[in-house]
Amino acid sequence: MELPVMTVYQLIQSLHYGWIDQLYSMNIPPGADTSGKQTIVLITSITEPLGGYRNDQFSNMQANIQVQIFWKKDTQENIFNEEVALMNNLENQDWLVSSHEPNTVDPHTDQVTATFSVTKTIIVKKEGL
Repeated sequence: MELPVMTVYQLIQSLHYGWIDQLYSMNIPPGADTSGKQTIVLITSITEPLGGYRNDQFSNMQANIQVQIFWKKDTQENIFNEEVALMNNLENQDWLVSSHEPNTVDPHTDQVTATFSVTKTIIVKKEGL
């Protein structure tokens, strides 16, 4: 089983959004262009609590993944429509949008930023049981 953060990363990658210049998982690597000339999407894991306990053994994990969008300064995209389309596409793949923060402007780069979280309950199959 792959990490939930990688599942969301690969799902977004497969959607081929033309407005995403760089897509990263877990962190933005050193040397990446963070000047505001590109739209960057960062996918990170927030929490992954275990649940469904029976006989002191868990049977599921609640994967909570954060999606951060750093819109390029001169974007011509309709930011609202693109964010809603992305959230709808994630929901179509059984990821629930669990929170959405108001868009803000990064004080260092003057980029509009968006942050939302998606969650999914993953049934954990134990080997040998």
